[in-house]
Formats: sequence, structure tokens, C-alpha cells
Amino acid sequence: MKQKKNILFIMGKLDSGGVSKSMLSLLNVIDKEGYNISLLLINTTGVFTNNVPKGVEVLMDKRLTALTNGVRGVAELMRWGYWGLVLASLFKLFLASISKVYAGLWLAKIMPRIVERPFDLIIDYGGQHQLYYMVDKLNGKKKITFFHNDYRKWNYYEKADRQYFFHVDGIYTISETCVNALREVFPEYADKVRLMENILSPTLIVRLADEPCVLKSHQYLFISLGHVCRRKGSDLALHVAGQLWRNKIDFEWWFIGNMSEDCDYLQLAKEENVVDRVKFLGMQSNPYPYLKKADIVVHLSQYEGKSIALDEAKLLCKPIVVANYSTVRDQFTDHLNGSICERNVESATKAITELLENEILRQSYIEYLKFHINDNSEEINKIYNLVRDN
Repeated sequence: MKQKKNILFIMGKLDSGGVSKSMLSLLNVIDKEGYNISLLLINTTGVFTNNVPKGVEVLMDKRLTALTNGVRGVAELMRWGYWGLVLASLFKLFLASISKVYAGLWLAKIMPRIVERPFDLIIDYGGQHQLYYMVDKLNGKKKITFFHNDYRKWNYYEKADRQYFFHVDGIYTISETCVNALREVFPEYADKVRLMENILSPTLIVRLADEPCVLKSHQYLFISLGHVCRRKGSDLALHVAGQLWRNKIDFEWWFIGNMSEDCDYLQLAKEENVVDRVKFLGMQSNPYPYLKKADIVVHLSQYEGKSIALDEAKLLCKPIVVANYSTVRDQFTDHLNGSICERNVESATKAITELLENEILRQSYIEYLKFHINDNSEEINKIYNLVRDN
């Protein structure tokens, strides 16, 4: 009998973000009968930790979680008597106040090696300290790393990444724009950069969307998916909500995702007089019934790699208004499968209003998306090919 290949994925935390959704989608479609699949979770406090599919071996260690939990983690290490790690973690917190790069390198250095056995393929799915840890402390015949964004917009770790990219067999990212960005920033590693799209299962998403959603809305319902934060344009969205309300449009706007502390969003909603129009629903383990109810999905991010939330909205054939960030045209053509607006109140308000008033345009988006459902499960073959090359 042919011996099964061993594949290890490394993930920082299975939280509510797009990278976590992408990781779980990949683990759901990968062949767990033909391969031994393991997942090393650096931090086990994420809300989707228990959603890892059956057949995947989860590797975890409370010390790793504590080392990535800030001050709370230091207290836990003290309680357990890991005094060396307490001192190392305090030094990491000091380094973080100086440089993300130094803190990331130091974190990888102090993270205990919790698995000694060799793997045929190791895939770091999050980058930074996970990449450094994989290269320095794990045993794999082949090692690849993922970067899920436009590197030109998120280049804090460039110096360290340049050093560690030398030691990996592949640098994978999720869109053509992201591929070009990596090749531009790291021309010496251009031949290592490869494209692998986020994997989505239309059948699974449609099934989950059919679960009941008891919340009701006003005449029009807008939904924004993702963390409630400035980077995702949540502050801009509230200003747009205020302008729509002043324009006497009857709507409700639901925000689905954890709320950050980079802005007082409740106060901003009060200032814009839209407290009764806006709902912050927090993180939802199944956001798709909410998404299914939406008249328009609004996404005003400052930047994205390739938004998995928007790919999900497209699978459910939702009209979408999306900001003109650098990678947007990897997913949208203006007035063909969505409306692309500039990142300001006037442009976003105009795009939303146009869709509300122009039923023919709105329906054209829906019909186009119905006939362009993208099931890209075959992307998983890129993982299999890496193992077969060993």
C-alpha cells in the first residue's frame, strides 16, 4: 500500500477574518483520506477553533497561545510557572513598542518547538512569525508561505520576510494584483511567487444561507461583512449612512463582524443620527442567512488582498457597492458585476442610491452573477502537486 503523504498547515488563529474562512474552506475540501492533514494552531482562542473539520489533526500548546495573548498571556505563563517564557514575553511586548519586525522575529525565536516529526509539506498560511517559526523550527521536505494581501500596502515585515523567503520553496498569494505586488517588492524571488485563490464551496454557502434569520429590516437592507474598523471603512460607512438618511432613504444597515476600538462607532452613529438605522451584530458563525436578506452589500475597505466576503456575496448573487482599492478589479468590473465607488461619502452615497433607484441595473448584477458562479475547488490541486513533486 502506498504510504500517505503528511501535510502540515500553520495558522495563527481561527478568528472571524477572511484568512480564517479561507483556511477552513481549504481544510473542508482537501482530501483527508489520501493525505495525513495536520493543523498547527498558534493561538486557540479564535471563535472558529472548534470548526476544524473531522479528519484534521489539530496540534496546539497552551504556551504558544499564551505567548500570543499579550499581557493576559504573560499572567497565564506566570501562573503555570514558565518563568523563562514570562521574561521572554515581557521583552516581546517591549520590542513591539519599537518595531513589529523585531517583535515578530523574537516571538518566533521563543515559541517552543511542539512537533518534532517530519512532514512532506509544511504550509504557513499567515506569514510573519509563523513563517519564521516554520523555517527555523519545523522539519519539512518542502515549505511554502502564504501572503493574503497587496504587499505594497502591508510591508512592515519586508526586511525580515526578504531574509526568510530565501528559505522557502514557494510564496503563494490570492490574486493577480497580489502576485504582481510580491514580484515588484521581491524581484529576486519572482520565480517563487505563485497564485492560489481562496477556495469557496458554493454548495456549502447556499446550504448555510438557507438557515433561518429572524431579524427584520426596513425597506432596504444593506450589509457590510468583516471587522468593524477603519481599515474596512466602517467609519466611512456610517458617514454614508448619515447622508442616505438625510436624503430621506428608508434603510437599515447591518454590520457583521467584531468591533475594533480604533473608533467609537456607536458615538459616530449617534452623531450621524442613524442609531435606529444601524445594527452592529458582532461576529456570526454563520453570516450567510443575513447576507441572503441583503438588498445591497457595501464594502468600503481601504485595501484588500482578495476579499473572501465579497466572493461569498457574489455566490449569493448580491448587488455590491465596493470601494476602488488597489485589488478591486481582480473581482469586479464596474457596472458589470458590481458598482465601484471612490472612498468618500459623495461617491459611495451616489453608487448606493443609483442601485436603489435603478432596478434594471440591480437586476443585471444579479443575473450576471447567477450565470458566473465560480466553484474553484480545483485550486486544491496546487497543494497536491507540491506534495507529488517531493
